[in-house]
Amino acid sequence: MNRSKSIAILLLSAPLLLGIGVALADRDGDEHEGYWSRWFDSPVAPVETPDSARYQEECGSCHFPYQPGFLPTASWVAIMSSLDDHFGDNAQMDAVSQRSILEYLAANSADAMNREIPNKVIWSLRYTPNPQRVTETAFFRHEHDEIADYLQRRSNPDISFSNCDTCHSRAMQGFYDERDIRVPGLGRWDD
Repeated sequence: MNRSKSIAILLLSAPLLLGIGVALADRDGDEHEGYWSRWFDSPVAPVETPDSARYQEECGSCHFPYQPGFLPTASWVAIMSSLDDHFGDNAQMDAVSQRSILEYLAANSADAMNREIPNKVIWSLRYTPNPQRVTETAFFRHEHDEIADYLQRRSNPDISFSNCDTCHSRAMQGFYDERDIRVPGLGRWDD
């Protein structure tokens, strides 16, 4: 009787185990990634957390508050140490805010996180280790190569790579699935 109960339990749990295996295996960027990622952690830590409030307020007032996992700690240190000339703008802030934001960025940077996108970012930085912009990483250029060509031909002023949430509807939550991409003036994007 015990043996038949064990076999029954095994047979009943097999579909569940198979489903979990498929879900974990489906994290490689294919067309079903969006479905499975809704059930697991986001590929990059979201910015919408209590410890990111100051970062969202200070940095997000001018541009999309990029997830810290898009750059390594050294890049964030360099960016935060030159706020007087922040890509042509003066983004200086008080020392307490600057220290707090840098601590948040460093604790959640690409080299501090073990998630899908930060791991890909770190891999892409093997030749250019400390970029000053998210858009300078090989990972970002690879992911946006087709849309960059399209935007150059079309010159759409509504779209900027400094505002991820213009096209990625769940960017703030850390999801960049292809199924969630809607390009203004073009609609759903699928490459």
